[in-house]
Amino acid sequence: MKQWKHLKFEQRKTISSGISHGYLLREIGENLLVDPTNVSKEVKRNRIEISVGLNNNCKKTQRWPYVCTGCKERYNNCPFTKYKYDASKAQEKADINLINSRRGIDVDDEEFKQLDSIIKNGVDENKSIYQIKIENNDIIKKSVSTLYGYINKGYLTTKRIDLPYAVKLKKRKHNKKYEYSENNKIDRTGHTYLDYLAFLHKNPGIYVWQLDFLGAIKTDNNNILTFILPNLQFTLLDIINKTNSNKVVDFFDKIGINNFKSLFPVILTDRDSNFSDIEGICFSKITGEERCKLFFCDPYVSNQKPNVENMNKQIRLFFPKGKSIDKYSKNDIKQINYILLNKPLKSLDSYTPKDAFFKVFDEDLFNQLF
Repeated sequence: MKQWKHLKFEQRKTISSGISHGYLLREIGENLLVDPTNVSKEVKRNRIEISVGLNNNCKKTQRWPYVCTGCKERYNNCPFTKYKYDASKAQEKADINLINSRRGIDVDDEEFKQLDSIIKNGVDENKSIYQIKIENNDIIKKSVSTLYGYINKGYLTTKRIDLPYAVKLKKRKHNKKYEYSENNKIDRTGHTYLDYLAFLHKNPGIYVWQLDFLGAIKTDNNNILTFILPNLQFTLLDIINKTNSNKVVDFFDKIGINNFKSLFPVILTDRDSNFSDIEGICFSKITGEERCKLFFCDPYVSNQKPNVENMNKQIRLFFPKGKSIDKYSKNDIKQINYILLNKPLKSLDSYTPKDAFFKVFDEDLFNQLF
């Protein structure tokens, strides 16, 4: 016979009908294709009390069928507590018992303390729940969704408000559009977003890097350049003092022409005036040859380069908005860059961007970049 862990409502109706017709326990079990003991436990567990008597020791309700159905004395002055089995009520009780059995955390006290500590320390280090799970896979046996469930239900020291972007941002007071004044004089013919789409159509599968500045407060002299290859989630960061178009070109010149051509065939960025030196970015000062294609998003459409925008949100964990970044050195930025590159990602099947870069390019090229 098949051992059932949970009976269905139709099976409970069959049990109720079998009891009403006086079927033997074995016969009901055979009809349901389940072990008779499963049927017996079901009736005893989920029967309902219909009246309380002076005595609770009726032999009929202490063995099969555990209810008063079919008893000749049930309508007489029976002194015993009376029971019946109702399929609908039994289903309700079974559902409640199932829910209650799954409440709480399925770990002992020591495991819970260890889990709580690991999650808290990881979140304090600006790690995602996914990264914490992957890095402690031998200790944390729960799924990522289960860990989020523990946080949302308040079981852990880490609360939902501690997670990045868990709390919605306030509505902006102003939605002021702006345009860099220098942009009016820049000829972007052949470098527009439409030109970019046409180029991709003619060159499918080509790598496209997205470029942006993080943004700094007005009193800062420094700003952080974010450069990302979305396919690999591979990010290059640099801190630039008193940003201008010449210093952006210098950032690319330091990479070297051979590495540049193999790594950065296409760059997509916004219309920040610091990216206005199209010729300086696209052509090598040493050889004069074209080293990449540069394209610009349309004004006010940041979602045309969503990957770098999302990366900037992640970088904000290290550089909160409204706080100065002038105190950070290039070495500090490099260390944060390493943290991002060594972060296991679900989109990369738990590999890190650094692992992906080694697989697609090579380790020597990585070392040259850093």
